[in-house]
Amino acid sequence: MTNFTDEERKLIAEQEYKNWTVNDEVTINKGKKSIGYVSKVVNDKKTGEQAFIITDGNPKVQKPSEVNNVTVLYQGSTSPEKIGSQAGKVKRDWWDNNKQILNNIEKSFKKLNTIFDRTKQINDEV
Repeated sequence: MTNFTDEERKLIAEQEYKNWTVNDEVTINKGKKSIGYVSKVVNDKKTGEQAFIITDGNPKVQKPSEVNNVTVLYQGSTSPEKIGSQAGKVKRDWWDNNKQILNNIEKSFKKLNTIFDRTKQINDEV
């Protein structure tokens, strides 16, 4: 496992907002340090989940059994400031996924210690 400085972790986190495709090499420090290669792109339009699965070798030549390190970069919610240009994404990321959480919070006041259903985005992961 590679050790990263706090600054490098920040640079890695910034990679989740780039438009990577399978087999791309993900690097930081102006290309000097490789994080790995994109082996899978997740873009679930139903739930809004966006993620990149990064492995330590190029998936063109590396067998799954040879993978030693995996990094998952999850893209955060689309900023509400982009409501004009990306209204559908903003609605899905903020309203669709959070309205169930809000409903659960409201219900919890009526019935303490209740376990509620997960949101669609989380449920699709399981």
